[in-house]
Amino acid sequence: MREHETVLTDYYGHEISAGVDVLLALTDETMPRALAQIGMAFRSAALTGTAIELALDAAGSAKRPVAVAGLLGSRWIAPVLPERITEEYAMHATRLSTSGCELVLARGVSPEAFQHGTELARASRSSAIASACATQLPTWAILETSDGERLVDGDSVEDATRAALGAGVHAVLFDVPTEAAGRVAIDVASRVGARVGVLLAASSTARHGAPVTGVPIDAWTSACKRLVEGGASIIGGGAGTTLAHLSGLSRVFGASDTRFGSHGTTAAGHAERQTSSE
Repeated sequence: MREHETVLTDYYGHEISAGVDVLLALTDETMPRALAQIGMAFRSAALTGTAIELALDAAGSAKRPVAVAGLLGSRWIAPVLPERITEEYAMHATRLSTSGCELVLARGVSPEAFQHGTELARASRSSAIASACATQLPTWAILETSDGERLVDGDSVEDATRAALGAGVHAVLFDVPTEAAGRVAIDVASRVGARVGVLLAASSTARHGAPVTGVPIDAWTSACKRLVEGGASIIGGGAGTTLAHLSGLSRVFGASDTRFGSHGTTAAGHAERQTSSE
């Protein structure tokens, strides 16, 4: 973003060409803690603004409506001090809001990334959701679950969904490894009145940050279609998905209504940063 903006511009352009209706600005990488790893925490505000500005420019050049979302929270990177979680998320949420995002996707860190990280994962999830909702922008909460019944941080899907709705989210998106887990999560969340989305992994063994290539995507897109028929109003790429997967969604669903009050099916972009190999 600082030295080679065209790389990010090309990335956004490829996502739009693949058919996304919601373009995720890569603002999880511009949180102070993420930039601190390379000694650039002081550039958080400027680089966040750049990431969003480039996304807005790309969306503005599209021949169809494309919404720009800011990603609040990283699956891999937590604040240095747990007591600073609320402060860091609130600060970054404000930056997303003032930089022009149309909605915010909020997620916490994964306990898989930290030893004894369950408590930290819960705290970061709650702080991310609360901070995003405080901006008054439409907020989608990303909840990661392996089986559709409990989140990876141990809370039940029902309790986590209720808490997210209580905070003011407009939708909950379940990051799942399988269609079966997605179906269970849809059923649970729908019972408590949530608008539900699913971020489906490329395969049951796919890992976040490691694109799955060379595997036919027809089965994946068919599973996404069944999840939509089962109640998901937002669908997108989870672990291991690539631009090819998003293109497959576009062929299946066509153009979507991206108005936030609508109930059409929206194809979201990746909720994680994929490697350049895709």
